[in-house]
Amino acid sequence: MTAVAFIGGAGCGKAYQLMEALSAHLVDVPLGEHQKALALTFMHGSRRRLDERLSALPVLRNRYECTTLDSFAWRLVRRRRTIIEELGLHFPNPEDYDVLSATAATLLRLQTIGRWVASTFPVFLLDEAQDLTVSRLDMIRALSDHAKLIVAADEFQCLDEALRPNPACVWISKAIGPQELAVSHRTAVPALLNAAQAVRAGQAPVFERTRFVQALTPNAALAGTFTANALGWYGVSDAAIITPSINKFAQDVVAWVQANRTRHNNGPYLIDIEQSERQLVETCLGQITFEGTVSLNVAADAVRLCGDPYIAGEATRWMDRQRRTKDRVELSRVELEDLIRRLFSARRRIRGGAASFARLINVHGAKNREFKNVIVLWPAAVGGTDEQRRRLFYNAITRAKAHCTVLVQAKVSLSKAPFV
Repeated sequence: MTAVAFIGGAGCGKAYQLMEALSAHLVDVPLGEHQKALALTFMHGSRRRLDERLSALPVLRNRYECTTLDSFAWRLVRRRRTIIEELGLHFPNPEDYDVLSATAATLLRLQTIGRWVASTFPVFLLDEAQDLTVSRLDMIRALSDHAKLIVAADEFQCLDEALRPNPACVWISKAIGPQELAVSHRTAVPALLNAAQAVRAGQAPVFERTRFVQALTPNAALAGTFTANALGWYGVSDAAIITPSINKFAQDVVAWVQANRTRHNNGPYLIDIEQSERQLVETCLGQITFEGTVSLNVAADAVRLCGDPYIAGEATRWMDRQRRTKDRVELSRVELEDLIRRLFSARRRIRGGAASFARLINVHGAKNREFKNVIVLWPAAVGGTDEQRRRLFYNAITRAKAHCTVLVQAKVSLSKAPFV
């Protein structure tokens, strides 16, 4: 195995080091004809952000594939059904991710398949490795026996309590010997840096009156007032409202901000409530009631009932093109579901950059992202252990580059982790 690993806190440049290490490797060992670099992540959000970085890398010249581990595993497995049967294994359901990853790992341990994959992808990147389950990690370990691995991780940013001790970070530490990154490049604001260090150490963060502010806001109107003022004073276009869960409190705060103006003349502001792509797709598909094959007109009406104007408009235009160019008159439910998934994925890519509105995001969705202005909504009910709440809070506040406002709904939370 030949591997390079980077570990370190949020904002310390792990993704940058991945790109630098990949560039240096490709200078020494250029890609051969028909070869590509492979980039793998656990979450779709991380995949999109990694894809943006890779597309701007001159040495690659777009000779790469960026995908999630589960997508890569399914692509590998579905082409090897005969071998899987010969091994005496059951062919996995694509939605059973642990079995899917374990099956892919078994295939990659076979010399013929491992070398075949490495002949196309001689080098691969893995970001946010701390989020890998044991079965997904086994797939990476098997692939690393055949191809160059460049990996980044931060154990403290793992939010899955079942992954402690963290299997990926233990393996990286023992098998690779990682380079530790200690300097934050995301922010130079002392209050933000000191707060992040304190939370990682299990200590109380120190708030102040300018760059890192805390307020007790027991109701949505008060929290909405603080939120609107923070957006008005510190910027809307590069701002995020981050919360452990998008619950009623967070939704009520956003509703207030979108409908009211403060006495400082801030607001109302448009807030985009981000959900995971999977949640959005499932919600949309749940509104489609027909089965089998229907006319294009019926299919278009079904998409419009989903309640998403962008998806409905794009789907209708696609159907019109099918009607004009291919004389199609019918569409199956399977085809429509595939179209809707592709449209949601395309919209995520389009909307991935800067926007003229703030975003409401849960902590998991905010990982690996950064914003100039961050408002953290800390609701009354935040589950998990003290350690889990500290990790959630750390992942929220370390998204901030310049300003962070922490709004706490319940007074009792001030006497619990992460605030003490």
